[in-house]
Amino acid sequence: MTQFLAACAIAAALLVPSQSAQAFPDKLIRIIVPFTPGGSNDVVAREIATGLQAQVNQSVVVENKPGGGGAIAYSFVAKSPPDGYLMLVAPASFTMGPHLSRNPLFNPVTDFAPINLVADVPFAMVVPPSLPVRTVKEFIELARNSPNKLTFGSVGVGTPQHLGGELFKMHAGVDLIHVPFRGATAAIPDLLAGRIDMFIGAINSLLPLIKEGKLRAIAATSRARIPSLPDVPTMAEAGLPGVEVGSAVGLVAAAGTPPDIVDTLNREIAKIIATPGFHERMAAIGVDVVGTTPAAYAKVISDDYAKWGKVVAASGIKPE
Repeated sequence: MTQFLAACAIAAALLVPSQSAQAFPDKLIRIIVPFTPGGSNDVVAREIATGLQAQVNQSVVVENKPGGGGAIAYSFVAKSPPDGYLMLVAPASFTMGPHLSRNPLFNPVTDFAPINLVADVPFAMVVPPSLPVRTVKEFIELARNSPNKLTFGSVGVGTPQHLGGELFKMHAGVDLIHVPFRGATAAIPDLLAGRIDMFIGAINSLLPLIKEGKLRAIAATSRARIPSLPDVPTMAEAGLPGVEVGSAVGLVAAAGTPPDIVDTLNREIAKIIATPGFHERMAAIGVDVVGTTPAAYAKVISDDYAKWGKVVAASGIKPE
C-alpha cells in the first residue's frame, strides 16, 4: 500500500505544473543596464521591457546602474534572489571584465543563468584613407615592414575595441602600438586625421563616416558580412578566422533561477524579437537581431570568457 501511495503521489506531481512556472510572473520585473541611458544596450533593454510588459501583463522597468566598467551592475544581479524578477543586460565587457581584475566580483559562467542572446552590434576594422592599404593582407604586410610603428586606437584599456585590436595582433602576428582614448568621441578625430592607423569599433557609429569616404572599412569582425557593407569581407574571408569581436546584448539572471522560469522568459523574449517591428528598430540603430536558447547562449558566454582570458594574458595587460 505504501508503494502504491508513493506511486500515486509521483504521478500526481507530474500532472501539476511546477509552482514557479504557474505563478511567474506575478510582480514587477526589473532589467538592469550596466551603462547610462542612450546606448544600444539601453535601447535593446527598453524594447524588451515594453514588449514583455504587454505580453505577461506585469510592469517591467529598466534601471541603469553604470560604474566600474559594468561590474557594479554585474555583481548586483549575481547576488540577487534567483527568481527571474531581476535580469541583466550583458554586453561584451561581461566576459572581458573579470580577466582585468585581480579580485573579480563575479564569474560570468558560474554566477548567472543565461536566458537569451538578443542582439549583437557588429564591429568593423577601419583605417583612414591616408593609409595606403585596402585589405587586411596589405595592412599586415605594412605592419610587418614597419614593426612597432603602426598604431591602433581604442576607447580605453580592457574595452572591446582594445581587446579586439589585441586579438587581431595575436592572429596576424604583428606588432601594433595601442593608443587608448577616453571614449569614441576622442578617438575618432585622431583616426580621421591619420594620427592613429587602425580602429576596430561598432559599425553603428562608424558607418556614416565609411559611407562618406572619411574612413575605409577593410574587414568585418563578425561571422557574416555586415548587411550595410556587403562588399567588405569578414576577417575569416580575409584569412584570419577567429578574429571575431562585437558587442553582444544578452539577458541573464542570477544563477539558480529555476529552469522553467528561464524557459518562460526565453520564450516571451523570443516572441518580442521575432516581430518585424523589433527587427526594423534594431536595424535603424545598427544592431543585428540574434535570439538563442538558454543553452546556446551559455556556450557563447563560456567560449567568449575563455577567449578573452587568453587575449588578456597574451597582451600583457596587468589586472588591477
